[in-house]
Amino acid sequence: MEVINAPQPSTPRGVAAAAADGTNPLRISLFSLGNMCAHKECADALLQLGIGTSLARLKSSPDATVQKYVQRIQVLQQAVVAPHH
Repeated sequence: MEVINAPQPSTPRGVAAAAADGTNPLRISLFSLGNMCAHKECADALLQLGIGTSLARLKSSPDATVQKYVQRIQVLQQAVVAPHH
């Protein structure tokens, strides 16, 4: 959770600089967490670890991709933890 809780660049320039080499640890982590959230046990464990607080903070990131991945995690968690009958 260290990468997710790390301070984020506050400007679009900072976002661009963070991804200048084609990698972005936060994006990679969020995408991977989204994959994990497709599994109920993983989604439950992440909720128990308090991921919701970190996701709420990241939802206002200036990075549109981070916002998209955060939304994906939240949607998957809701679908898996509280499936519709």
